[in-house]
Amino acid sequence: MPVFEIKTKERMNVNGEYVDKGLSVQVSTMQSNPFDEVDKIHKAFMRVHGIDFKTEGYLSMGYLEYKII
Repeated sequence: MPVFEIKTKERMNVNGEYVDKGLSVQVSTMQSNPFDEVDKIHKAFMRVHGIDFKTEGYLSMGYLEYKII
């Protein structure tokens, strides 16, 4: 199963907290694009960093980038 590193592309404000560019999590999925299972990305950021990108609308490839590791 491939493991993807998901990173923020730019600095952003999430619920009053600033998140720097490059903040990352790792997600494993059987899909070739991890954004096909965006809920896994949401849960990973919540679990690791306590940041909710979903409510702010930041769970997209416009704000996040990925690579296979």
